[in-house]
Amino acid sequence: MICPKCGAENAEGSVFCIKCGANLTEAQNVNPQVQAPVDNNVGVTAPVVESVQTEVQSQPVQPVAEVLEPVIQQPAQPAVNTQQTSISINTSPLNYLMYIIAVLLKPVKSFKDEKDKLSNPQTSLIFSSIVIVAMTVIKLLTTIYNTVHYVSYLDETEWMWDRLKEFNWFKVIGQSLLLYAGIIFGLSVIFYLGGLIIKKQVNFIRNLSITSTAIVPAVLCMFILSPIGSLISPYVGVFFSIAGFVYTISIFCTLISEEFELSGDIKVYFFAACFTVFACIAFYAINSIISSAISSSVGRMMGSFLG
Repeated sequence: MICPKCGAENAEGSVFCIKCGANLTEAQNVNPQVQAPVDNNVGVTAPVVESVQTEVQSQPVQPVAEVLEPVIQQPAQPAVNTQQTSISINTSPLNYLMYIIAVLLKPVKSFKDEKDKLSNPQTSLIFSSIVIVAMTVIKLLTTIYNTVHYVSYLDETEWMWDRLKEFNWFKVIGQSLLLYAGIIFGLSVIFYLGGLIIKKQVNFIRNLSITSTAIVPAVLCMFILSPIGSLISPYVGVFFSIAGFVYTISIFCTLISEEFELSGDIKVYFFAACFTVFACIAFYAINSIISSAISSSVGRMMGSFLG
C-alpha cells in the first residue's frame, strides 16, 4: 500500500504509514470513483462514464411528434410588408384637393411634408395634370364670360348667349392645355438641364412637382381673385395678378434653391440664366402664335374682300 501523503510503500492492511505516520484508513475510504483506473482511450474514469450513461438512459425520450408539436401548432406570422404604404395624396382626388389648399396656406412647408410622395412619377404627373386642367377650366369659364357678357358705352350690361353658337370650344381648350402644360413642363426641363450643367444631383419628377406646387398661388390670384377684384376696380385686379406672380416666383425659387442646395453668387447666376432662357423661349412661342393669328385674320379679311 502506498501512502498518499509521502509515497512510502507499506504492507497491505497497515493502518498508519511507517514513514510519516499518516492514517492509511482514511485514504482507503476515499470515493472509489476518483481512484478508479482511467480509460486511456476515452480520457474519463469508467465509473463516471457509467454514471453518465445511466443518467441519460434514465431520462425518457420524447417522441418526435411531441417535440415538433409546438412548431406545427404555432400560427404562421403574417408577412411584414416592408414596402412603403400607398401615397396619401395618390389615393383619391380629395387628398389632392387638400394638398392644394395646404399649398395656398403654407406652400413651402406643405411641399416639404409631401416631398417624398411627390417624387413618385405617378403622383407627380397626376398632380401636374390636375393643375393644368384646373387652369384650363378657369380660362375656359373666363373666356365664356367675356364672350357673352357685353357692356355698352352707356354702361348697360347685356348677356349675348347667342355668341356661344360661334364659340370655338376645341380651339380654346386645346390652346389653354398646350399653353399651361408648356409653362409647367418647360420650366421643369430648363431648371433640370440647368442643374445638370452645374453638376447638381437633380430629379426631374421632383422639379415637376415643385413647378406645379409653386404655380398654385398664381392660379388663385391671377385667374380667380384678379377677375373678382376687377369688378371693384381695375387696380385691384392688377394688384392681385402681380401679387400672385411674385408669390409664385418666390415659392419656386425657394424650393429650387433647397432642392439644388444653391447659395451665394451661384444662386443668382443660376436663376438669372434659367429664367432668361425660359423668357426667350416664351417670347418666341408667343410671337409665333400672334403672327399666325394675325396672318389668319388678314387672310380671312382678304378672302371676304375678294369674294
